[in-house]
Amino acid sequence: MKSVYYSALARAEMILKGNALAPLRHCLGRWRLLRAVARRSVRGIRKALLPKNPEWVQVRGGLAQGIWLRLNLRDEAVYWFGIHEPIVLDSLKKLSAPGSVFYDVGAHLGFFSVSAAKFIGPQGMVMAFEAERDNWARIKENAIRNGFEDRIALVEAAAWSHSSSTGIPFKRGRWPRAHGGVWADGVIPVLAEGEVESVPAVSLDDYFRMGGRRPDALKIDVEGGECEVLKGAAELLCAARPALICEVHHEQAAEWIRDWLARKGYLLEWHVPEQLYPRLLVAQAADAG
Repeated sequence: MKSVYYSALARAEMILKGNALAPLRHCLGRWRLLRAVARRSVRGIRKALLPKNPEWVQVRGGLAQGIWLRLNLRDEAVYWFGIHEPIVLDSLKKLSAPGSVFYDVGAHLGFFSVSAAKFIGPQGMVMAFEAERDNWARIKENAIRNGFEDRIALVEAAAWSHSSSTGIPFKRGRWPRAHGGVWADGVIPVLAEGEVESVPAVSLDDYFRMGGRRPDALKIDVEGGECEVLKGAAELLCAARPALICEVHHEQAAEWIRDWLARKGYLLEWHVPEQLYPRLLVAQAADAG
């Protein structure tokens, strides 16, 4: 009965988010008070109808359709519907193939890791880099529930410009935990509001030198630290020539990344929202076709 109930709620919210009601949403968007009332009403309905504690649900659509995730449905329904960052999912599907190796840098709860693991199949491999300790257990349990523990390797460290076994400062997100990031080398995580702790750090170059598999695709979402991650992956990009999917949070970072990747022979495609940042970069090595 639970699954039927959640399925009905999922369909109802998909209708609310669908094209049929787009004119109504647009109309509400023009009136600040109505928009605020509508948002509070939706939050109140979610609180009344959805469980307080995390529940196991199957993703309703998209690349991850059918996989199991343990989610707080009041706040993480976007994963449940399979519509979280659709451009990233579409790019992942285009840039990977069965048997591919995927590096998920800033893996959070493992949504992209398990999505990729499903798509690339048993011959593929996912390396999930995650510094936030509360997310480690979520990645592991999501991998086990879907039978992907043999194709998702969790790296419990922050990917950075240099490796440090003694640790570097990491400012945690309060909620969601996905908003945490390394607070070092002049980088301040854009949305982190939690406490600061020390976490292990590893550069992707060092990880690759120590026997890490050659990636076909690399996704980076580290809340403002993307330049530092790329600095630590210079040799990897030159040797493996992986496709790159990267969330970029500042104009200065976008300019640096554009020039840095161009010198390495990468072709860049930007996906820019109305608010300009964060924006998504999809890049491929010119010599990779």
